[in-house]
Amino acid sequence: MAGTVFRGLSWSMVGALGQALLQIVALVVLARLVSVEEFGIAVAAAVVMSFTLMLSELGIGPSLVQARELDRTDIATAFYLAAAVGAVLAGCLIVLAPVLGPIVGLPADSSYLQLLSIAVVLGGLSAVAVGLLQRQMRFRELALVGLTSYGVGYLGTAVVLASAGAGAAALIWGQIVQALLAAIGYHVLVRPDVRPRRLGAMAASSRRILGFGSGYSLARFGNWIGVNGDNLVVASVLGPAALGIYSRAYQLLVQPANLIGTVADKVLFPSFSRMQDDGRRLARAYVLVNSLVAVLTIPGSVLLLVLAPELVDVLLGEEWSAVTLPLQIFAVVLLPRTAYKISGSLVRATGVVFRSAWRQWLYAAEILCGCWIGSHWGVVGVAVGASVAIVLHFTTMLVFSARVQRGIVGDVLRAYAKSLPAGIAMAAVCFPLAAALRGSAPDVVTLLGTAAAGVVTGGLALLGSRRLFREELATLRTARARPARSAPAPVPAPSGPTRL
Repeated sequence: MAGTVFRGLSWSMVGALGQALLQIVALVVLARLVSVEEFGIAVAAAVVMSFTLMLSELGIGPSLVQARELDRTDIATAFYLAAAVGAVLAGCLIVLAPVLGPIVGLPADSSYLQLLSIAVVLGGLSAVAVGLLQRQMRFRELALVGLTSYGVGYLGTAVVLASAGAGAAALIWGQIVQALLAAIGYHVLVRPDVRPRRLGAMAASSRRILGFGSGYSLARFGNWIGVNGDNLVVASVLGPAALGIYSRAYQLLVQPANLIGTVADKVLFPSFSRMQDDGRRLARAYVLVNSLVAVLTIPGSVLLLVLAPELVDVLLGEEWSAVTLPLQIFAVVLLPRTAYKISGSLVRATGVVFRSAWRQWLYAAEILCGCWIGSHWGVVGVAVGASVAIVLHFTTMLVFSARVQRGIVGDVLRAYAKSLPAGIAMAAVCFPLAAALRGSAPDVVTLLGTAAAGVVTGGLALLGSRRLFREELATLRTARARPARSAPAPVPAPSGPTRL
């Protein structure tokens, strides 16, 4: 398991790093081809699309990952459920677009939501293939498909169309082409057997799948509101231009958070699912992963906080300078924003999705209230409100994770404390160095020079405190020493269910 997780994390990190680099390229290029308001319009449309896509998945893919046993009937049933729900919700999006568009600040006559309904259908068709790839721990294939679909689909399409003057439509078509290439890639890799089975068997299978999937979707719905509620508040209260500013700041936060948290979540959910009946082993893995997350995110917070002005100027340009302060506020909550994903993996793996659902809805309420109150002070106030909500949700999920084993909260906090010396050392070097270089050196020199000094300082601090990380280092050595085993895909059997 250690070897499988290590290799899964390695390939997922490669894919995430590649996609992060492509996203930075897209951010730099498109910020100069698409106006702030057009960015806001595209983000508003994407918020509605992501909500519809989230509903269409209905937790079907994750239910395949979490299941202790799985057969061909389950796979076929899941495919038809996901495809049907995706098609129905895409139709609803087309019909309700004239009503939903103005709510999020879209022009009344825009066709962006109707176009994005195509991506909703493709997402439903991809759900089962993605779930099977995760269950089989085939993270190399997941990484390659994700990287290719984003690079060729979104980036290639959006840049070409934006260069031709398509504006917000360039970003919309980029998402559609990305979804199409991803759907094709996943199905070529898995080729799931989706031939219809006996009606009675499929009905029984659908009850099992939807039993987990409905609770997962309820929790996911609350989490979606939590993740996108700030965008909804900004779009409806402050308008598309403010949403363009806010979304750029949040995206710069999400890049490192996705690089670490989302990658870990993608691998840990199936890994935790395999050890869901061993509480002691599960708790140990959870604490170790949180420790490694802190090693990466605490130094990252320091660099984002110090270098936000240069980062914005270099990547986006001077006209986006209003992004700087919200980005610095978000930098402070990089660790909790990343770590609550680890708790989410643990919750889903142990199957207590209904018990976690109200906590996700509490997070949604915290985001909406915090951002609405903060909106009285503009985009900066919204960033503060969202950051407070992130910290509260992180605390809630950490305490809930203690159900696995007593004392887990204290273990996690002690694991975080081990990375604080590195963060403090980096801050002591980076703050004065950046202040000295500003005004006397180009932004690129300040950015690269301070970042390099910070990385070296943090690395030396971690090296000096390596005795604190004995268990983490031992686990990594064990993982690298053990060859990974690929989980078998479903194969025909003469009778009875096929177990993966």
